[in-house]
Amino acid sequence: MRIATGSDDRFIHLPQELTATPIPPAQPLLPTSPSSHWTYRLTNDENGIEEVTVLPPRLIEGQTALVLSGKRKGTPDREELFHVTSNEIAQFSAGAAEKVTLKPPMPILRFPLKFDETVSWQGGVSLRGALVPSQSKSRLRCIEKIKVPAGTFTTAYRVDTILETRLTDGLAHFWVTRWFAPGVGVIRTRYLVKAPGQAERVFTKDLLKYKI
Repeated sequence: MRIATGSDDRFIHLPQELTATPIPPAQPLLPTSPSSHWTYRLTNDENGIEEVTVLPPRLIEGQTALVLSGKRKGTPDREELFHVTSNEIAQFSAGAAEKVTLKPPMPILRFPLKFDETVSWQGGVSLRGALVPSQSKSRLRCIEKIKVPAGTFTTAYRVDTILETRLTDGLAHFWVTRWFAPGVGVIRTRYLVKAPGQAERVFTKDLLKYKI
């Protein structure tokens, strides 16, 4: 056992944790079945429940995108689009009215998985009609046992991502930690947002129930 470290540790406001032996997932970390459904409990300044379903895939610049549609109180609230292959999981876009589009798609995980291997990205974030220079680092931090309302998952792959975007008034940082359970998908997400002139904001999503 060893401590998980990396060059971006100073950006991740989370405690150090021990790594485990890298066991390849026996099932997909992000299921793509059109019947998949997840319900999350949100904890932020607008606490509530989010229902996430899989919409028909979209073709984006010749690549097939997995579309995850989130609803709150029965109203579509936000979407996340991913490119899921045997080689990687990458993100096309996320958001609601102010959708953030990543050009090219931002890789989050690459296969075969390796602990503490930095997956770097440089490109642009399309926000409010402008393409803003951006960069990110992602890494598989460890495998953890995670308890959420939907149950206890003994094998949750924790992935830390930091996205840095250069705005006109300074740098904005977006930290996202996702826990993937094989055959289930994302069981917990933690967001930390720091924008120029604003206080840090923290958002969490915990899985309540699911159907795959």
